Amino acid sequence: MKKKKTTIVTSPFAYASPWILATAIGMLIAIVFFFAINNLQREKRIMTESLFNKGQAIIRFIGAGTRASMMMGAPNTQQFQHLIEQAAGESSIVYIAVADSAGKIVAHSTPGLVGTDLDHPLLADPDRSPIGKYHIISAQGTNHKVFEIVAPFKPFMRGRGYLSMRHQQTLQQPEKADRPAGEDAARPSACQTFSGTGSWLPGKNLSIVVGLDMTEQDKIIRQDRYHMLYMSIAMLLVAIGGWIALLTAQSYRTSQKTIMNMRAFTDQLISRLPVGIIATNAEGHIQTFNSAAAKFTGKTPEQTIGHLQTAVLPQIRQLIPLAENDREIIDTEILLPPDSPTANHLHVSSVPITDGQSNTIGRVMLMYDVTEIKKLEAQVRRHDRFVALGKMAAGVAHEVRNPLSSIKGFATLLGSRFPAASEEGEAARLLITEVERLNRSITELLTYARPLPLAMAEVEIKPFIEESLKLIQSDARELGVAVHHEISLARHQARLDKDRLNQVLLNLYLNSLQAMEHGGKLEVSVREGNQSNNIEISVRDTGCGIAEDILERVMDPYFTTKPEGTGLGLAMVYKIIDEHGGTIKIASKKGEGTTVTITLPG
Repeated sequence: MKKKKTTIVTSPFAYASPWILATAIGMLIAIVFFFAINNLQREKRIMTESLFNKGQAIIRFIGAGTRASMMMGAPNTQQFQHLIEQAAGESSIVYIAVADSAGKIVAHSTPGLVGTDLDHPLLADPDRSPIGKYHIISAQGTNHKVFEIVAPFKPFMRGRGYLSMRHQQTLQQPEKADRPAGEDAARPSACQTFSGTGSWLPGKNLSIVVGLDMTEQDKIIRQDRYHMLYMSIAMLLVAIGGWIALLTAQSYRTSQKTIMNMRAFTDQLISRLPVGIIATNAEGHIQTFNSAAAKFTGKTPEQTIGHLQTAVLPQIRQLIPLAENDREIIDTEILLPPDSPTANHLHVSSVPITDGQSNTIGRVMLMYDVTEIKKLEAQVRRHDRFVALGKMAAGVAHEVRNPLSSIKGFATLLGSRFPAASEEGEAARLLITEVERLNRSITELLTYARPLPLAMAEVEIKPFIEESLKLIQSDARELGVAVHHEISLARHQARLDKDRLNQVLLNLYLNSLQAMEHGGKLEVSVREGNQSNNIEISVRDTGCGIAEDILERVMDPYFTTKPEGTGLGLAMVYKIIDEHGGTIKIASKKGEGTTVTITLPG
């Protein structure tokens, strides 16, 4: 059966274990989550630094404003308070407060809080950094967070970009020209600080507290968290999708492998079945054509597959129903090839193929070789006829033989009373001759009906064949028939009834000589049989042969083509071989000779 090869290309990842993919996806999710958290922390750090730098910038701005006021004239608490309020006017600044070491507020972006106490833990921190510290608190009465920076407030400290010593000295020394009297006394020293609500208090340690609104930063962080969550969900969905895709791919691969295995198994099964199988599609094109079908039809799969069945196999046209009877099941017996002398007797079943909706999608034809069964049936019928004939012959012979003896006695007595040359004497002799011939026929019939038991013994094959051929040597010489024999047995002996088998061979030899009246060749060969311990004896002649229409009847009792024959010769041969447990086959062709093959068990 010829099939098109189907190549299935699969990705190497389709053969990976699902747990490997699950591990890879889990690691991918972990990596994405790690980088998302790291990015979130980095953004928080950047925002914190940005807010801290912004607070530092505000503190520097207030310090610069304070120094500018000192350079322009004598500052007071109201001017400093006004500077703080202006600096806090930006929307992102929640409050600005300046307090001394005791926590007393000397300036505040909310004027009403000036003079109150500021209870802040970082004000009294001895380890406070010169650039300040920060922490995040929640605004009172709201859910907003405040980024609070606490730093020492020293606007006149040397270095770090603050007021230089030269500027301080300039502020401390009065100008010599065009300065009104008493002006130096009115300008305060640069080393002074604010006192209370309007005076300078030297030596006080001031701290500045800047609170920045973190609403925008929280919004950004919240968006980043949502983004990270969305990415994680997306990766999780991708992972689940990948896992499902892998499982689907593996299921598909498993299904394909199962289908391929089933197809291979089915192909092997169909190709090796002794039953001929021809399957067609709905249009009648042949799809399956196994070796048994090729043997029966004489066609090859290459000549039939893909072609319309009626075009390549016209002899099975009667097995294809009409369209309106496409569901019909046909059982019949045909001969294939129809014109061959060795045609096979086939029992053919044509069955429709339907789908799940009961629609006919094709037909399958099953061909069973029943040739041997037909031969066995013929043998059984022949054997039944033999048995019935034997029983009848035994009864007839018993009833006829005694009267024949009486007839022969009276004919002898009658013949003795007349001269030998007389007409009466000649009639008596003719009567005696016919009685003797009839008695011989009855004897043969009795021998056929009630054969003696076989005397089985080990017989030397070569001397046995040579002795059987000596019996016909003179007859063969007279007819001009050349006799040859060949023995190709590995063993020298066989177990058989020598006398009965000699009777079989002599009968076959005489039939062959009678078929070669004008000379010819008689060949006898002995060889090993197809099965172990079997031997085959073949007798072949080059005589006139047997017509095909009577070949199957030559071993029937009383069937003969010879005018003087009794028709029991080959019937006796068949019976003796059957008693040995062997078989006999006759192959002949008119004008070319006959070959009789005897198979005997060892």
